[in-house]
Amino acid sequence: MLWRAMLPMCTACLLAFSSCSNTSSQSDENAIRAKMEAYAKAFNAHDAKEIASFWAKEAEYVTPQTGETAKGRDEIAKLFEQTFEKKKDLNLDITLDKVIFPSSDTAVASGVAIVKSADKEAHRSAFKAYYQKQGHQWLLTQVREVDYDFAPSNYEHLKELDWLIGDWMDEDEDSSVNTSYSWDKYKNFLTQQFSVQVEGRDDIEGRQIIAWDPVENKIRSWLFDSDGTFGEGTWKKEDNKWVVEMAQTLSDGQKASAINVYTQTSPNSYTWESTGREVGGVMLPDIPAVENKRIKE
Repeated sequence: MLWRAMLPMCTACLLAFSSCSNTSSQSDENAIRAKMEAYAKAFNAHDAKEIASFWAKEAEYVTPQTGETAKGRDEIAKLFEQTFEKKKDLNLDITLDKVIFPSSDTAVASGVAIVKSADKEAHRSAFKAYYQKQGHQWLLTQVREVDYDFAPSNYEHLKELDWLIGDWMDEDEDSSVNTSYSWDKYKNFLTQQFSVQVEGRDDIEGRQIIAWDPVENKIRSWLFDSDGTFGEGTWKKEDNKWVVEMAQTLSDGQKASAINVYTQTSPNSYTWESTGREVGGVMLPDIPAVENKRIKE
């Protein structure tokens, strides 16, 4: 039948059209990304006329801080000229997350914009930039912005522990301890994951979360073992050592305490030891210093 003979050819046509469409979309996305980079460059050069050239003739721009509106390229250029006269050190940084195409001649780019100046805290906003294709150009028709505050970070108080980030191992003939340290997204918490193997069998695992306590103005940590033990510690630095006073509740309900000492011996090694160990009022022997070596990728 005729339709059977046409099927392979039609399928090929569809595949060719799809490939062409995808190529076109990628080309348009690349063009918009290039436009955004050029826009930031013009802003940082304080070139108001160049900035206005990225907008469509009928575009409308609303200043996010004041709500002042400028319609058309001439008013947009004038608005930016006034802005740059008032603030001569403004700098714009754009992070473009994605571009979508509601139709073949419209696009929406979304991301984060950060405006910086020397005498004012950086202002961050999430934006959506609406584009329309006019001829062979993608031009802005509207930008919507929402203030997007910076997440607070206590990294300043924790940065001296930065050397711990990475993977470490302590092993002998009978056992091994694998430890990994990592930051959370905003560097407010340092998380330690650890596992202990004895005679090749998993014996225990757990995690410790290290954070800055703004009330007590000290570094604190919280420890959780897979055997049900939990505890907390306070950290202080003494020369190249970190001394951690630990108080724990064991899985059987007994109280325990110890002083753990981390000593950095090189960029790729540190020792750990535990002294003053006590469980239920009974003193235990110290654990002498054991060396942890960084696992290099």
